[in-house]
Amino acid sequence: MKKFIWPINLIILKETNSTNQYAKKYIYEKYNWIVIWTMNQTKGIGMNKNFWHTENKKNLTFSIVFKPIKTLYIKKIYIMNVITSNAIHKTLSKYYNPKNKKKIWIKWPNDIIIDDKKVSGILIENNFFSQEIHTTIIGIGLNVYQKEFKKEWNASSLKKIFNLDFDLDYLFYSIIYFIQEEYLLFITHGEKFIREYYIKHLYLKDKSAFFYVYKTNNYIIGIIRSITDQGFLIVELNKKFYFFYHKEIKFLIP
Repeated sequence: MKKFIWPINLIILKETNSTNQYAKKYIYEKYNWIVIWTMNQTKGIGMNKNFWHTENKKNLTFSIVFKPIKTLYIKKIYIMNVITSNAIHKTLSKYYNPKNKKKIWIKWPNDIIIDDKKVSGILIENNFFSQEIHTTIIGIGLNVYQKEFKKEWNASSLKKIFNLDFDLDYLFYSIIYFIQEEYLLFITHGEKFIREYYIKHLYLKDKSAFFYVYKTNNYIIGIIRSITDQGFLIVELNKKFYFFYHKEIKFLIP
């Protein structure tokens, strides 16, 4: 798939430490949809400065330098998480889920989960001007063919889960297309429209789950109910609703 809604400017690197770091040199370029792709990312960074571990030539690691067409204010920075998460979810659901009937979930704020294992992570970094988002760097890691994972990573790959052969090029271009399509849905139908899809496929929604709350240093059992219009996670605890930012709570997956 090489059909796009907006043209992309593709930069392919043989190796780099982090595609997001490399992408930062293009923040002030006039071009939009600049895509940095490498098959060998040596020091990928995930959420909360965690490392994204990936084997050479077995996975997808790329970043998109994107300048919003529709004004996005700082309080709505979660929107790009929703757009990207929805896009990856739709890519995997459309092409691979019907063949295997496995549940694919979006783990708040922006991981993709299959069989309770993380297969994809997203790192969004924003550059602001006044109260608006000037440029967004969307970093994506997708485990495709990797087979070895440390237990503490709680990760897996598409190959291990689906036992199918994958065309990395096709996956790469499909994800970019779906990100563009999801962004188009946002600017034409609005924030609520794309948020509804995200909430519908939210991992552990309406189920009791274990969490660690950083502020109180406590472990809790709560129920995820939804997200707010600013991207906060809504957790029900003892019939009361609490709102959490992504650095305030941690999922504890068995």
